[in-house]
Formats: sequence, C-alpha cells, structure tokens
Amino acid sequence: MQRIIYISVSFLIFNCQLIDEEPPSAPVGLKGYFTMGNDQARIHLSWEKPPVDDIKEYHIFRSMDQGASFDSLDKVSSPMQNYEDTSIIWLENIFYKIRAKDQSTNVGDFSDSIFIFCYKPGGNWNIQGFDSLFLCIDPINYVTPEMFRLELGQPLTSIGDTAGIMDFPEMILDTNYWTSTGWMYYTYSVLEMSEDSMSYDTLTYANTIAPEYCTIDLSDPEAGIITFDSDKYESILLDHAQTACNGDSLFP
Repeated sequence: MQRIIYISVSFLIFNCQLIDEEPPSAPVGLKGYFTMGNDQARIHLSWEKPPVDDIKEYHIFRSMDQGASFDSLDKVSSPMQNYEDTSIIWLENIFYKIRAKDQSTNVGDFSDSIFIFCYKPGGNWNIQGFDSLFLCIDPINYVTPEMFRLELGQPLTSIGDTAGIMDFPEMILDTNYWTSTGWMYYTYSVLEMSEDSMSYDTLTYANTIAPEYCTIDLSDPEAGIITFDSDKYESILLDHAQTACNGDSLFP
C-alpha cells in the first residue's frame, strides 16, 4: 500500500506596521505675561502647535537662575496650548521653555526660551514729600485716574506766597515699558498787594492755553518719577506702596 503524504506548508504573513520614531518638532511662538489679581501673582504661557497631528502632551520647564539650568515644572495634555504658573516670586526674572511628546512617546526638541519679569505697576504710588497724597494706577487697565490733582505750596500769608495746583488728565501706561506721556495743566495763586496798597489780593493764573508736556515712568518697581519737558517744574518722585487702590494688599 502506497501512502502519499501531503505536506501542507503554511506561509505566515506578517502585517508590518511602521513604527513612528520621529520626534515632533519644537513648539514655536512661546510667549507669556505676568498678572496680579485677587491677591494672586501668576504667569500666563501660550504657544503654537507643531505641524503634526499626534501630539499627546507638552512638557513645561522653568529656570529660576537666569536660564543657566531648567527644571521640569509641569505638563499639559494636547490640545491645550496654554498654562498658568502660580508658584512664582514677585520681582523675579523667570525663564521658560517647552517641548512636545507624541502618541508614540517620542519627545521633541525644546522651544526657544523666554523670560518674564514678575512686575506690574498697579496699586498706590506715594508722592515723596506729601504725607497724604498718592497716585493710584488701575491694576487691570494700567491707567492713571481720570483726573489726578497735586497741590503745591503753603497757605498764602505773605506777599509773594504762591500756591499751585497741577492737574494731570488720564494717562495710559505702555504695558511694555510702563511709561506714559500727557499734558499737565498748572493753576497757581499769588498773594499780591492790592492796587490801593491797603489790602491783599489773591490773583490766579493758569497755563491752560499752553499746558506742560510730561512723562510718567513706573518701570522701576520701587521708584517712579514724573518729569517735565521744560525746566519750569521739578521732577515728582514716587514710591510704590504695593497696595491696591482700596487699601487691600495687591502683592504676595
């Protein structure tokens, strides 16, 4: 009896799926800004997504030593492209950079780093030489009051005594340099002898026709200044009181 043996050969066909080993490119457009509100200092970060569709998360790194070294701060899941850092220090320069990780666990290069100076000029600025006067800067819009008035001089008691009033209309601070320019209107009164030389007259003068051009500079967190284009008036020095305009603490 002849036995015929059939050998069945099976070929295994592998479905080869390509493995993604290419890391995502670095995020671009990283930017940030500092804010102060509700007694909480924070830095807001945002960035643009790399040109790929499989980003899983972003890793955020921070430096507290002027960018010499970076430590991992946090991570956010895609599609989020923003982050708020609330563990910051008032008046510090803080550096940030980020990178992306894709669904295949590839980690990309870091973005360019940025630094944020943790400072805003909002709140009260005391006027040096005046016990009870201060200039309030709106901590949201960073503008001076609609009309700020500064009184100068002593009571008029002797011939030639002068008392003046400086009126500053609202000025909007540049949020990059914390400076602003505007016009100051000066009104002053002088005690003079009357025409009959029998009494005194108080005469009032004003520069409303030709106001004085002035600049307010609050870029230094501790020492602000108001200067004038001409040499008619001395500069006005300001100290940051670090409180909100209603007296509540505005800073950590």
